[in-house]
Amino acid sequence: MLYGYFDQLPLKSLRLFYSSVRFNFTIYHILNNYTTVFIDRDGTIGGNGHYQSLNDFELFPYALSSIARLKAHGMSVFALSNQTHIEKGDMNYYDFFNSLIKMGFDDAFICPHSEQTNCNCRKPKKGLIEQAHRKYNFQNKRSIIIGDRFSSDIQLAQNCQMLGIHVATGKFEPQYFIDNQNQQKKNIITVQNLESAVNYVLSN
Repeated sequence: MLYGYFDQLPLKSLRLFYSSVRFNFTIYHILNNYTTVFIDRDGTIGGNGHYQSLNDFELFPYALSSIARLKAHGMSVFALSNQTHIEKGDMNYYDFFNSLIKMGFDDAFICPHSEQTNCNCRKPKKGLIEQAHRKYNFQNKRSIIIGDRFSSDIQLAQNCQMLGIHVATGKFEPQYFIDNQNQQKKNIITVQNLESAVNYVLSN
């Protein structure tokens, strides 16, 4: 029925309609502070923060809907993951990449290296964000990293002048300290889980 309705509209009306859609979409992005969200895998969308195979990894119940909500608001949503076990041969890079795309991510940026390799893409180094910049047009100041690790995800957000949202569902890091009194200054917030993080993003 909808397609038939559009078929009956004069060309001028169609042009006005599509111009209005583009205008409203542009206004949304102007008014919304954030356009791009990077989300960690282990401990953030599922699992316990430690390595788990593709077969063993279980998503949190709210993970897929949280990704979908961000995308429904016009945001680009990318996976961001360190996966040492790819280099070790325990996991295939393309199988891992495809598993993230099936979850609804627009793209996935993955470091397959161990810490000993001393690459430039292992979080909290900036390599994965630099890869994303080569493929997509976005500004760091309007981007967010959501993850469960202060030492990698949130530190990367600070390194790139992005908002870092820490979720308390993954690996506990007793030895990595960020002064809570300076969280606002450092552009860091802490929430319970990914669903709470998305609620925050969509309300700001």
